[in-house]
Amino acid sequence: MRIGINALFMIPGAVGGSEIYLRHLIRHLQRIDRDNDYSVFTNRESANTWGLTSENFREVVCPVRATFRPARVFYEQMVLPMQARRHGIDVLFSAGYTAPAVLPCRSVVSIYDLSFLRHPEDFPWLSALALRGLVPMAARRADRIVTLSRASMREIVAELGVPEEKVRVIYPAAGECESGPNGGILNDVRGRFGLRGGFILTVAASHPHKNLCRLVEAYHSLREVGLIEHQLVLVGLKGRDYPRLTSLIRQLSLEGEAIVTGWIPERHLASLYAAADLFVLPSLFEGFGIPALEAMSHGIPTVLSNAPALLELAGDAAIIVDPYNVGEIATGIRTVLADPKLRKTLIQRGYKRAESFSWPEGARQTLSVCVEVMNS
Repeated sequence: MRIGINALFMIPGAVGGSEIYLRHLIRHLQRIDRDNDYSVFTNRESANTWGLTSENFREVVCPVRATFRPARVFYEQMVLPMQARRHGIDVLFSAGYTAPAVLPCRSVVSIYDLSFLRHPEDFPWLSALALRGLVPMAARRADRIVTLSRASMREIVAELGVPEEKVRVIYPAAGECESGPNGGILNDVRGRFGLRGGFILTVAASHPHKNLCRLVEAYHSLREVGLIEHQLVLVGLKGRDYPRLTSLIRQLSLEGEAIVTGWIPERHLASLYAAADLFVLPSLFEGFGIPALEAMSHGIPTVLSNAPALLELAGDAAIIVDPYNVGEIATGIRTVLADPKLRKTLIQRGYKRAESFSWPEGARQTLSVCVEVMNS
């Protein structure tokens, strides 16, 4: 079987969790599958960054840039089907929400969540409009849809009008930093961002639905009454809420205490995970929440919102808070930091929970979906 992987959407360091997902998936497909042939259709931005070392994997660099969305959409819809025919593709796995409307082969599409419907404020208006047209079309035309949580599956079925039996939930796992945490790198990161001692970590793009402003308000309420001395480190892409977030930090006089790093390399993030005292993800909405699993796998006690996908991910391994309630977020933070016994329990449960998610298993299940549609 010849499997095509549509990675035309990929802009390295700019698409968040979907990049973590696809890079780990390809890495583990190379490890588990020597029988099928793979063609990875990439763009100019991500060319030669995929680590394709297996003989049955090859890269097809397409002359298009994902940063110019109209050209990328045109190429995906009009040229990629011809590429699929030319390369003898049997199943095309489109990993970034959208897929060609007409293909000479079977089609599987990954739809991570419906954030473009639930939180259109996160997107430029033209992008949101395009996604409102392209994603439902991809869902209807695909033979199977892959998503990352049962919460996302329920929304896809309800909002896009596809039958539940067409959707497969395949959980991702914690990201893998192959270099591991490094003391020298941590010292460099501490120096670069002015980290003095203990800190609270969050990893999320500064989009409105990530709810970082309420997190900063909760943090400020604790510092104002002297309940914590930790710094707050906010790691992630600079999204559409970035100006409001940085303005709030200045307004609350938290410069040097609440630190917005922007995107940082994987090896730097691994060192921050290894050193953090607490991880908080107060999102209003998530399709899954890989950073929460990464925190658990590094032994960080975790406070999460009650977004359905995060409840599904967390099990009993996190403190759950109402993301709309600043006081409840603050209480969750203070409770974990002040209770050593609770911290130990959350760390132990977090390790166990993170171990229940596996990239090799996710790769096997993804391959099984491709085999299923090929044989149907």
